[in-house]
Amino acid sequence: MSAFERIRGWLPRARRRRDAPPPGLVPADTLAAQARRDALRGGATVIVSSAEHDLLARRERLTERFALLQADLGGVFYEMAIRDHVVMDVLTRKAAELQRVDADLQQVEHELRALHAPRPHVNGWAGTVA
Repeated sequence: MSAFERIRGWLPRARRRRDAPPPGLVPADTLAAQARRDALRGGATVIVSSAEHDLLARRERLTERFALLQADLGGVFYEMAIRDHVVMDVLTRKAAELQRVDADLQQVEHELRALHAPRPHVNGWAGTVA
């Protein structure tokens, strides 16, 4: 028996479509649709203010940008190192840009935490914090 015949013996008899997932796995879009149906059935609705929505979107953009800049900085350093020609001012500029994005990201996360922080209760008749 040749190697090809042994491999052919392991393959399932029914041919599956090329774009179908392997047996036992479920496509991601099917799982997402099921999760949406389950959330609607359970009455799970999350109300997000427009300010929070904007902050979440900004955090997502900044996180993506941070990851790209971090990978770019590492790649630039790697390329310089393998050529034994490290140019510090280029690395410093890229690191400074990465730090700016990191500071913006920390500010957005701070604002998001502030939205969810409990607010002090003000006593109505005396105007004091209870």
